[in-house]
Amino acid sequence: MHRHKHGSFFAIPFYLLAFAISGQATSQEITPSQEATIKAEAQAHVEYYYALYYERNPEALATEIFTLPWYTMGGNGLTARSSEDENREYFSSAIAGLLERGWDKSTFRTKNVCVLSAGSAIVSGTNTRTRADGSVMSVGGVSYMLGTTEDGWRIISFAGHSTDKIVRCESE
Repeated sequence: MHRHKHGSFFAIPFYLLAFAISGQATSQEITPSQEATIKAEAQAHVEYYYALYYERNPEALATEIFTLPWYTMGGNGLTARSSEDENREYFSSAIAGLLERGWDKSTFRTKNVCVLSAGSAIVSGTNTRTRADGSVMSVGGVSYMLGTTEDGWRIISFAGHSTDKIVRCESE
């Protein structure tokens, strides 16, 4: 796990997303039907991520969800992960730690999907972690930056935040 405290590293995921969509800037406008499809696909990929967590499947989490590298942004700054082996270790450890604390399931509630282009979106909402008895361990806000690859949708990065912050996009 690499931790970078430099401000310039914080901008990397946003730079990557901007770079990924820059080629699309000259493309045609997205129709409402296309936007609805993109929203559904991006949201479904985040839901797939949560399903794999519930299955306690670090192998699939390591190989089917994220681009390489991918970034976590939060209170501790930016963390980058750049290999499937690093992902396996991270997810195995994270799942074990949650299970030790009585975790059973995490549920994502989408509050908004911002379609940036045909190949990029931000899915923003809340993550609720619950125990087997249904009691709530924690609720936190989280926003996922996604892009399409030859393997389909992938998460480029995510950022934890308070539950009252939701990423929205509005036309100017």
